[in-house]
Amino acid sequence: MTRLFSIFLLLAAFAAPSFVAAQSVTVVVNGQNMNFTQPPIVRAGRVFVPLRGVFEQLGASVVYSNGQINATGRGRTVSLNIGSEQATVDGQPQTMDVAPFIVSETTFVPLRFISQALGASVNWNDSTSTVTISGGGGAPVPMPPQQPPSAVRFVNVSPTGTVFNPNQTIQFQFSRGVRPSALRVRVDGNSVTSGLSQSGRVFSVNVPWPLSRGPHHVRVNGMTVDGVPFDLSWDFARA
Repeated sequence: MTRLFSIFLLLAAFAAPSFVAAQSVTVVVNGQNMNFTQPPIVRAGRVFVPLRGVFEQLGASVVYSNGQINATGRGRTVSLNIGSEQATVDGQPQTMDVAPFIVSETTFVPLRFISQALGASVNWNDSTSTVTISGGGGAPVPMPPQQPPSAVRFVNVSPTGTVFNPNQTIQFQFSRGVRPSALRVRVDGNSVTSGLSQSGRVFSVNVPWPLSRGPHHVRVNGMTVDGVPFDLSWDFARA
C-alpha cells in the first residue's frame, strides 16, 4: 500500500502545472523596480511577465490582436504569437525556447527574449532572484513631459474588468473640461476618433470591429480647456 501511495504522489507531481507564480522575483528596468498587475511567472526555467509593463518601460508601444503581439520602439519591431515559439524581430524570423501564454486573462511574455529583442542587456542574480535590465536598442526614446497631477483624470470609464460581448462601446468622463476637437481615442493602437460623440460630460465611441478574446488597451489623449496636454489610458479584457 505504501509503495502504491508513493507511486501516486510521483504521478501527481508530474501532472502538476509546469509553471509557478514567482512572487519573489524582482524585475529592475533601467534602475526602476517594476510593479506588475500580476506577479511574474516562472515556466521552463524562464521568467514571464505581463505583456505591457516591460515593453512600455523600454519605450515600445504594443498592439495586441487575435493572439498576435506587435511591438514597435527604439527603432525595432518585435512580433510574437500566443502559444508559438516563432517570433519576428526586425523582419527576421527567430525561434524562442518558450512561448507566450495567457493566465487569468493576463498575457505573459518571456522577459529575457523581449528585452534582448529591444536591444537591452539582461542579468539574473540567482541569490536575490532579481532580473536587471539595462538600456535598449536604437536612439534613446525621450520621455514625455510630466503632467501636473491636477491636469485631468478619468472620473468614469467603460468597459472595465472582463467583458463577454465582442461589440463594445468605449465611454469615459473627465474630471475637468477638455477640448473635444483635440481628443484622440485609440483601441489597441487603432484610431476610433472619427466615431466619437459627446452627451453632456460623457464621451463615447462604438468600437467598429468585434473585439478578440484577451486584453485590450484604450488610450485617450488631448488637451484641457486651458491648454494642458494629457495622455490617459486603461485596460480591460474580453473573455
